[in-house]
Amino acid sequence: MRGRFFLFLLLPALLISQELELYFKGNSYITSKELYSSLDLHEPRFYEFYKQNPSIDLKTIDLIIQTLKDYYKTKGFFDAVIESKIDKESLFLIIEENSPIVIKNISIISDLDLKGVILFKVGDIFDSDRFIKSKKDLRLLYANNHFCSPSIYAKAWIDTDNHAAYLTYESSKNKKCYFKNIEVIPSKDIDMQTIRSALYLQEGMEFSLDAITQSYEELYAYEGISKAIIDTDISKDEFVDVSVAITQNEKPLRFESGIGASSDEGAMVSLGLQNSNFLGNLKTLSLRARVTQVKQNIKLNFDMPMANKNFTGYEIGYENEKFLGFSESKLYTDLYLKQRLGKHTFKESILFDKISTYKSSDTLLFPINKLFVLSPKLEYIYDTRDKILDPKSGYFIKSELMGSKKGNLSDATYYKFKATGGNINTVQNSTLALKADYGVLKLIDGELPTSYGFFAGGMHSNRGYGYRKLGPQNSLGDPIGFNSIFEATAEVRFGIYGDFKGVLFSDNTFLSQDATPDFSSGYHSLGFGFRYLTPIGPIAIDFGFDVKDPRKQYAIHFHIGELF
Repeated sequence: MRGRFFLFLLLPALLISQELELYFKGNSYITSKELYSSLDLHEPRFYEFYKQNPSIDLKTIDLIIQTLKDYYKTKGFFDAVIESKIDKESLFLIIEENSPIVIKNISIISDLDLKGVILFKVGDIFDSDRFIKSKKDLRLLYANNHFCSPSIYAKAWIDTDNHAAYLTYESSKNKKCYFKNIEVIPSKDIDMQTIRSALYLQEGMEFSLDAITQSYEELYAYEGISKAIIDTDISKDEFVDVSVAITQNEKPLRFESGIGASSDEGAMVSLGLQNSNFLGNLKTLSLRARVTQVKQNIKLNFDMPMANKNFTGYEIGYENEKFLGFSESKLYTDLYLKQRLGKHTFKESILFDKISTYKSSDTLLFPINKLFVLSPKLEYIYDTRDKILDPKSGYFIKSELMGSKKGNLSDATYYKFKATGGNINTVQNSTLALKADYGVLKLIDGELPTSYGFFAGGMHSNRGYGYRKLGPQNSLGDPIGFNSIFEATAEVRFGIYGDFKGVLFSDNTFLSQDATPDFSSGYHSLGFGFRYLTPIGPIAIDFGFDVKDPRKQYAIHFHIGELF
């Protein structure tokens, strides 16, 4: 009987429950997208025409209005007025933002330079989220300068009558901190020494959050580790004890597969099998195959971490590739020693190449032969980019030097050098990206495979041209290849709407058969493109045009991920 009486009381509430589509009117400083997000609602993108606007329950109007008022206060609008209006099946929230709280004065007393930490300036609209972040960034600044217990006082006074804010920051260093005891807790198949070799922390070194962050990055670079925890305990005498514990991946064996396409290589299918903790201590063994319309390869990789962030391993593979005018197949082995020190990576290797050239359209230009080349190789990388798939800031340098001496183990005496540098900066919603590439090949004696030369054109080169189609050609229209190259690219990346981005670019290429590119005669392209952001990187399409004859010489490129 009591249950029936409860249902009788509940029934009218269920009947009057009504879902209404939510819209905003009158807001200008804060966008509708931000307002929906503050309510944990998703505003449909312009291409999601099949989706309706977010709906809310009629009974929650008062709660939603209060939530939005609180959100406006965090953005400096304490006098915002929000009223509701129902029109058929829609709810309109009519917003009067009114005058914001404006920062009138900022007082700073500190023994460190706070430039880059205090991002407010007089005249800005006060934002409580940014103020809270500035206090956190201030503490991080001291921590990265080896002071783990600074005295920090930060306060914001809000005068709602005069719509004014007054900010004060006072800070001092206190004693410098040092790491003291570092305890490492091993796992079942990963010993203590292997974990220690991945850390950037040492007993007795100055305290640094950067060292902790780099240690996390190094540990999580191993797929054999599923979780890492670095705990710190600061004592009264300013020493910091550290405890490092990891959880190994209980399922280190992983199968990989993928399909895709790009304008350079056409359709692609890949398969792979990897054990990220092969025989313990984070050794990695993998077998991968990748097939495209241009290139097919299969390779076996083994990588083993050693002490002091050293690695050793090898790669053995077979590759078949179709060039314009000829094809090549090769068996290769790469034995290497590698060191990774923060942003620096060094690699020393011995490369064995056994290459066969076949299906040549011009046997004088692309000789049919079988060559063996044994090349010592040195590589160096310095990379500060914040992300790999869609970087917003940072710069990088990559260089590679290899060569050989003709003899019983090699068919050529030569050297080859390549270098790449890039810089990426973002201001508000626009990113300026610059990159330059230089390469030189010098054959001193013997023969080299044609593919050792440089080819230009394509999405990773000059986008006004198709893949490897830039430069002088033979009578059949096949590019002849070059001994030196210099390429420079400038891109401006900017937001369009939501996850859609735009790109304007300039690609410039200089080539030569000599050791120095011919800078008096270059290939210059301009173009534009679009990006759609996804979890695996931006889906990109670019349209490039040669500036001398854009109607005749142009190309379209598509790929996944930013080019650099």
